[in-house]
Amino acid sequence: MIPVRPATVLPFLFQKVCYLFLLQVMVFGFFFASAQTNISGVVNSYYKVVEVIPAKACVRLNTVAGLARLQKTLLIQMKGASVITTNNSSFGDTTSLNNAGNYERAIICSINGDSVFMFHNFLNSYTVTDKVQLVKFAEYYSANVIDTIKASPWNNTNGTGGVIAISVSQDLTLNAPVYADSSGFRGGGYLLSNGTCFNVPFAATNYFYNASSTAPQNGSYKGESVYDFPLAQSGGRGAPANGGGGGNNHNNGGAGGANLAAGGKGGGNSSSAGCTTDLHADGGKALKNWNGTKLFFGGAGGAGHSNGTLTISNGGGNGGGLIFIEAETLIGNGYKISANGGAGGTAVSDGASGGGAAGSVVMDITSYSGSVTLQANGGKGGDEDDAGTTQRCYGAGGGGSGGVIYFTGSAPAVTISVTGGPAGLEYSRDPGCNATIPAAAGSNGTTISSYVIRQSTDSATYCLSIPLAVKLIYFKAARNESNIQLRWAVSNPEIAQEFVLEKNMANSWSPLYSALADSLKNNYSYTDDHPEQGINLYRLRVIEKNNVFFYSPVRQVNGNQKNDRFVLYPNPASEQVFITGNFSSLTEIKLFDLSGTIRWHKKIVNSNGSTAVDLSSFESGVYELQINNVIKRLVIRK
Repeated sequence: MIPVRPATVLPFLFQKVCYLFLLQVMVFGFFFASAQTNISGVVNSYYKVVEVIPAKACVRLNTVAGLARLQKTLLIQMKGASVITTNNSSFGDTTSLNNAGNYERAIICSINGDSVFMFHNFLNSYTVTDKVQLVKFAEYYSANVIDTIKASPWNNTNGTGGVIAISVSQDLTLNAPVYADSSGFRGGGYLLSNGTCFNVPFAATNYFYNASSTAPQNGSYKGESVYDFPLAQSGGRGAPANGGGGGNNHNNGGAGGANLAAGGKGGGNSSSAGCTTDLHADGGKALKNWNGTKLFFGGAGGAGHSNGTLTISNGGGNGGGLIFIEAETLIGNGYKISANGGAGGTAVSDGASGGGAAGSVVMDITSYSGSVTLQANGGKGGDEDDAGTTQRCYGAGGGGSGGVIYFTGSAPAVTISVTGGPAGLEYSRDPGCNATIPAAAGSNGTTISSYVIRQSTDSATYCLSIPLAVKLIYFKAARNESNIQLRWAVSNPEIAQEFVLEKNMANSWSPLYSALADSLKNNYSYTDDHPEQGINLYRLRVIEKNNVFFYSPVRQVNGNQKNDRFVLYPNPASEQVFITGNFSSLTEIKLFDLSGTIRWHKKIVNSNGSTAVDLSSFESGVYELQINNVIKRLVIRK
């Protein structure tokens, strides 16, 4: 027998009975009263971490509004790298990433004031002065994207934003894109210099300058990066880690940002008269992800140098943001999930700006249905229009690098793109200029399969004294031809210890199957290949890590096989699905969505062996069609 704590048996039993009652109300209410959740816009909340207390697995936040126990969160540090700061071509080379890019998923155990305690000890160290944020996952049973999902743009002042984190127990249906393009590090800002190279007593050859100085601006703004550079190093051609360098005086192009691959260099000044020095910006420098233990925004593009007034440039392109998506099934419907870098600003008779690097995408998906495009493409470098000015030719912007897409399984058979951004073009050149000094494209990104998401399983001492409660989302049993399939899901598997599937045989409950809980796995299943003729009864015993357990509601399935073989076609379907089979006796057909709501119901007797279901009013998604005691999965794709 599994024990409970002796000193608290009676209070515990009372609490557990109340809990089981509430759990069943929640489960039945969830399945039979609510439908698939429609989502759009910014679905996440972001919190600035002001202190990390590892001994208590605790973070203190600027606010705890909207947070609650058992919610899933992402803890991540955005900056903090150390670089070489000498004034030469080595400027910006990373000497240590320190805690930059450290991240982990964590489940909230309790909240006290501004302190949030997690169920598990932290895997990583964090430095709060280097922009650490806590992102609350948007959690759903089944979700339908009806308009573009966006990340709140990265805000360097607050140290928050730039992340999309979605966790769906069952199906995530795309009827609009998921978009973290240009949501990461900010591009180098455009600033008009009020002087030219003739105002400088020496050539502006340095790798860093204070970019806010405009009399003249000797180095335009660098792109933001994992190195939080001071104002004195904010401008100039040296690349600050994965940020693109800014073009130097005079009218040299800005460079592209980087992620795990390098950004493209900016184009150089190739004039044959006036200010003629090639001082193009260096491309952002590739980072290391330390075997996937670190994740990054795309580095931003650097601005091109400008002293003209023909155009107002947009400056360097922003880096792509960060996307986490967890779901049992992703139904693509031809839509896109992207964390692309932004394009660099164009220029006329000035230096153009570099493109932002793509960000990072983590896909924790069991199966994919329909077409979907996954993108982490670098931003294009800005074009430079020399306007045919005699002997004056200036630099285009470098392209941002491609990003990285992580798959927890194998790379799926969908459209995947991690292309580096193309270099900006220089056109309308005067033939009297020197040879072109072109900008470079960003390097292509990468995809990584069999990725393991960072999440601790080491229970925190503080939370061991708090009674745990596994949340059972559903427990289902259904006939599938000659066997019976049983499926269940929990929202917080890290609290569970074991699942024991029991079957009633000869009026006695006996174990049929057991499975240890996996802290990273929400969904479980088992197939009973030897069902009894007649009624089969099943229940699930959920054992928590404190050795307390509870039972699911009992599920009943008829094991008889006669005259119950049915075929659906087409499947996937769009406007109509046909059901063929033996309808010689009364047949009841029900169509459920994945929340358990009956969407269509019909009774048939003595049919000609085929019936049709009109699907024109149904939205795209995954449904279950129950024909008597047989349940079949139906995909509707518009």
